[in-house]
Amino acid sequence: MKETSVKRAHASRRAILKAGAAAGLVGAAGLASAGSASADGATYPAVQSYDVIVIGGGFAGVTAARELRKKGKRTLILEARNRVGGRAWSSTFSGLPIEFGATWIHPSQTLIWNEVQRLGIARVDDPNPDYAVFATESGGYARQDLAFLEHQDALLRRFVEGAEQYMPRPYDPFNRADLLADVDKLTLGDRARQLRLTTLERNWVSATTGAYGGGFERGSLTQLARWWALCGYNTETFHGINVTRPVGGMSGIITKLLAESGATIVYNAPVTKVADNGSRVQVTAGGAVYDAGSVVVAVPVNVWNSINFTAGLPAEFGRLSTETVGVPTAKKILIQVQGDIGRPLVNGKSGAPLDLVLANTDKSSQGTVLVAFSVNPNLDANNQSQIQRAITEVLPGTKVLSVKGHDWGQDPYAKGAWTFMRPGQLLRSLRAVRQPHGRLVFAGSDIATGWAGYVDGAIESGAQAAAVAANLSGAAALA
Repeated sequence: MKETSVKRAHASRRAILKAGAAAGLVGAAGLASAGSASADGATYPAVQSYDVIVIGGGFAGVTAARELRKKGKRTLILEARNRVGGRAWSSTFSGLPIEFGATWIHPSQTLIWNEVQRLGIARVDDPNPDYAVFATESGGYARQDLAFLEHQDALLRRFVEGAEQYMPRPYDPFNRADLLADVDKLTLGDRARQLRLTTLERNWVSATTGAYGGGFERGSLTQLARWWALCGYNTETFHGINVTRPVGGMSGIITKLLAESGATIVYNAPVTKVADNGSRVQVTAGGAVYDAGSVVVAVPVNVWNSINFTAGLPAEFGRLSTETVGVPTAKKILIQVQGDIGRPLVNGKSGAPLDLVLANTDKSSQGTVLVAFSVNPNLDANNQSQIQRAITEVLPGTKVLSVKGHDWGQDPYAKGAWTFMRPGQLLRSLRAVRQPHGRLVFAGSDIATGWAGYVDGAIESGAQAAAVAANLSGAAALA
């Protein structure tokens, strides 16, 4: 491959954080709210009764609220944190703005792309990496030029070979359920064994397969195949979906969508109980009780079991939450290192402390800021000594000055990060949990049929849930 096409195809390997269902940091003040602030920072609305209550202020929840406004519904958003965004978090590190979650968009993700264009938000592409780092036969790591990425891509294509047949319609993953029946049983590890990959080959492809799934033996082959199908079955788009960023970050987008929703929003209000009596729903959150004709539950699947649904839910909902959909060991770590070390793209070995390491777009006054991802359950995302040892292994001579990490699995309002289903969940669970239960409708990037794990999937799911919830709310008003 010519150098120019190598750069185009491999402009970024930042796809590891599939978190797509979220936005950035927005404070409680100045957003759409009809209530008054209390001493603890929560905002309690004057009116306790609404047409629809939305649980969760990520992209799915905010999109649902905006669509409900179009249908003339009075909507309340209950958000557990003091910010919108859910499994995303805009912050700063070493004087630079950074994202702890959803970051990139792509024209193939038409819902979020169209929103960005409609809102007049500019876009910028991340710079290309300078070099890659891969595992070696001897067990260590070696620096490679970017052409080496072709070896990784060849292995990736082998992993998803046949997806055109068993997943021919990317937005309808159930279309060939007959062909999927056996495929959906496979872990990524099963697929590696089918292909008889060597340990070295497994290590080379780990950052784009096993690490995505939270480990080779956790993630399903069909989740990887769904992304592959949505990317047109080609590596250029597969890597290209993680190159373009909206200027101002995801927080700039969700802030505008929230303003358009006209919804009342209550912060610092984790929901503890949802009681559906058949004609109305009462939601307990932050010490207050709210009432509505219907409810959109727009929190991560992993969190569903943390809420007391007093009327109960079908067994499949609880089982999916227990099994997890968002990767429960996922961590994102910002690392300040000394000096200018260029723009590395590090592909960690299977089971390594760090699965993927890349350079932040901007340099700080102290040198290079690295962005790292890990699904290793034993790694402390804020332990500088552990991070130093891990960085020394892949980038010898690099001195770590400071770290700032977030363990999404330990976050009580996420319990995991990017979406990656486990074997059997696609055919057994996904259709079931997308159906309304009583006056409850579930939403979120985790259960999107399209771009699950991305903001685009959250927008898709939120809009669909709003249409159902609006009808249920109307039925309640007539009851």
